[in-house]
Amino acid sequence: MKQDYKKTTYACFIGYIVQAIVNSFVPLLFVTFQKTYQIPLTKITLLITINFVIQLLIDLLSAGFIDKIGYRASVIIAHICAAAGLVLLTVLPELFADPFVGILMSVVIYAVGGGLLEVLVSPIIEACPTDNKEAAMSLLHSFLLLGMYRRCFIFHSVFRTVWNGTLENPHTVVGDHSGLQYDFIHKSANLQSA
Repeated sequence: MKQDYKKTTYACFIGYIVQAIVNSFVPLLFVTFQKTYQIPLTKITLLITINFVIQLLIDLLSAGFIDKIGYRASVIIAHICAAAGLVLLTVLPELFADPFVGILMSVVIYAVGGGLLEVLVSPIIEACPTDNKEAAMSLLHSFLLLGMYRRCFIFHSVFRTVWNGTLENPHTVVGDHSGLQYDFIHKSANLQSA
């Protein structure tokens, strides 16, 4: 009896979408973190570094424990960590006196999930007995980009609807003075034409 590995393949595709969300969600919240919690931008940008350092450490350490606990358990742990980290990102900053500590803890938790997904998903696809492994691997890696695209589209739509475009005002973006420059040039041009 030949087994069908389509569900496993689809689960791997979803795993790469989750990894894309884990790796690219927090940077979209930099301005929000800075305005809501008054966290300096230097600390906020440190979150990305910590995310990738944790993922690299998980990549290095995973060879020792994945074979012991199995691929299935490891993938489940990866998804639980990724989901828990993203959910805790909404709760933990409010529970600590320093919101950065809560955000950092959330990032560490979902980075463990992202690191495990990075290590696990490609070998699982490679091990599935499919007719065209190259096409499956290409499609798998395109799901990483699809995940980033969907995340950007959904995030932008939600923020545009909820905050009615206030985040897109150049005067509200920290460090961006292009709106001020535009106002100066526009007013100067109006004065010269008058």
